[in-house]
Amino acid sequence: MMSQLNTGAALGTGVLVGGLSRDFADSTVLSSLGHGMGELKLALSGVMIVSSTDGHWVVPPSRALWLAPNVRHKVRMLGKVQLRSVFVNPEFQPDLPAQSYMLSVSPLFRELISAVAAAPAQTVSCPRITLLMDLLLEQINGSSALPLHLPTPRDHRLARICTHIQEHLDDTKTLQEWAMDLGYDQRTLHRLFVHELGMSFSQWRQQAKLLIALEWLAEGRQVLSIALDLGYQNQSAFTAMFRRNLGITPSDFIRNSLLQS
Repeated sequence: MMSQLNTGAALGTGVLVGGLSRDFADSTVLSSLGHGMGELKLALSGVMIVSSTDGHWVVPPSRALWLAPNVRHKVRMLGKVQLRSVFVNPEFQPDLPAQSYMLSVSPLFRELISAVAAAPAQTVSCPRITLLMDLLLEQINGSSALPLHLPTPRDHRLARICTHIQEHLDDTKTLQEWAMDLGYDQRTLHRLFVHELGMSFSQWRQQAKLLIALEWLAEGRQVLSIALDLGYQNQSAFTAMFRRNLGITPSDFIRNSLLQS
């Protein structure tokens, strides 16, 4: 089910802080045209797959996603998703983060988001909402970005490589082989990856595998099946990569998502 959601605009002009508190069925897709307000998204249950001009995220209940103002994005729901969103006008809070990123959610952070999301839209400064927003922004600005983001390439050479990787996740082609195929120097391609995407070719490919693995786990696929489809020789190699990047095993991720759903 596809629906258009431009909540920032729907809140009306002059809104300082607004919220959205709604439940969505499995497989619902929301498309936003982008708006001039910063947005903080949290799923109390279920998992959100968020694609934007800034990149791609898999957002379980233990995480929240900050979307900078004017970022076009699409959200796909895995399972029943209890969505809580907070919209913030940069004129009300000028120190909003300029980049989109994902962050951890503490119990306090979760309650702050839920409280602001359930409140009426504010067109004038309200002491209670101002206090909640001060606490909320302190949580946002005090949190480090989590390594669960897949940046989108804009350079046509990188776009070709990255599209192939996402369509053939078990492919083992090296950067040197890509350089030969495209007629470019390997060092040039390496510099492009680091400069534009902030990571090397091998790091981007591993990140692509990690994010699709999270998506597949949320859909209920078996760990062994995921490992083989991603080109790993066995489940242990995949689990080691998963734990190295996230600090937990795939089974732990499934268990934690179920507990918070």
